[in-house]
This record gives sequence, structure tokens and C-alpha cells, in this order.
Amino acid sequence: MKKLLSFIAISFVAVYTNFAAANFVANEDYVVLDKPVKTVTGNKVEVRELFWYYCPHCFNIEPLVEGWLKTLPDSAKFVRQPAVFSDRWKNGAIFYYVLEQLGEVDRLHGALFDAIHLHKTPFLDQEDFVDWLVDHDVDEKHANDAYKSFSVRIKVNKSKLNTVKYKTKGVPTFVVNGKYWVDSKHAGGETRLFKVIDYLIHKETQ
Repeated sequence: MKKLLSFIAISFVAVYTNFAAANFVANEDYVVLDKPVKTVTGNKVEVRELFWYYCPHCFNIEPLVEGWLKTLPDSAKFVRQPAVFSDRWKNGAIFYYVLEQLGEVDRLHGALFDAIHLHKTPFLDQEDFVDWLVDHDVDEKHANDAYKSFSVRIKVNKSKLNTVKYKTKGVPTFVVNGKYWVDSKHAGGETRLFKVIDYLIHKETQ
């Protein structure tokens, strides 16, 4: 009886997996990159979010990202990357990498989205952003040093190059293991978006 139940369970998983696979079609529900981009997560499946702090869609999806991250399997690792499609996007990338250098991403990433989209805080230059950081208990000198640092400048330039490599059309976009990218438009909505990401993680884990 145990062998029979085991066989039924395995058969069910196989049928379910095939059904799930049939629901997501390459280059329809997600895009397959012609040339995979190198990942930075070792033996774990990289899930990279391309975003921009000034993007309202990125702001709206952020709570869903935070909820989904609680379900991320051990086989995968999440990476954020500010997209840089043009010089107009550079400030958003600078903000993120300054937070990263200061060790403040976990605490202030969501707060920065809120400042821009809810509180309409103007960030016209370095002084504006540093003043905001100081208001959030960051040392002024450390903030200015990070903003002007060579490492932040290098990371912004690298983000610009990577944005081109992924051949995405906009943000938010999620790149799985440097091989596939998916956005809400291809997935058919925000809820289905995370199902496609989970499917691609499973596909890369096998």
C-alpha cells in the first residue's frame, strides 16, 4: 500500500509539474535571453530585480516583492539592481548604491520609495539626498563620502552596462539566473508575475 501511495504521489507531482510548465510559455510569459548574463550568486539561482526609485510601478509592486521574498527558497538569492536606461536614471542608481555602501538598504529602501511617491520629496542634488539621510539618522560626513565615492560611481556605470545586457524594455523587471526576464506585461499581471518567477527558479534548480 505504501508503495502504491508513493507512486500516486510521484505521479501527481509529475502531472502537476507538466501542467505548470504548460501554463508558462517561453517568449510569451517570459523572455529568453539570446546570451546569458553572468550571475553573482554562486550556486544559487539569481533573481535580479531591475527597478527605478522614480517608477510608480516599482513603488506599487514593492510590498508584493517584500511578501514574496518571505517564500523565496534556499536554492535562490535575490539581488536588487537600479536600472539605468539613460542619464535621467542615474540619480536613482546613485541613491541605491549610497544606501548600500552605508549599510542602510534594509532600513531605508522602502522609506526612500515613500519619500518620492508619497511625500513628494524633491531630490534635486547631493545636498537634498544627504539632508534626507541625515533626517533618518545617518551621519552627514559618511553620507557625503559615500555619495562622492569612486565605488558608487563604478557601480552606477556597471548598472548602466548591465541594463543594456538584459535587453529589457522597462521596470520593474525580474531576471532569473541571467537567462530569462519577466515583467507584469508578459506574465499577465502582478500576481501571475511571481508565479512565473517561481516557475523559472524551479526550472533552474532542477
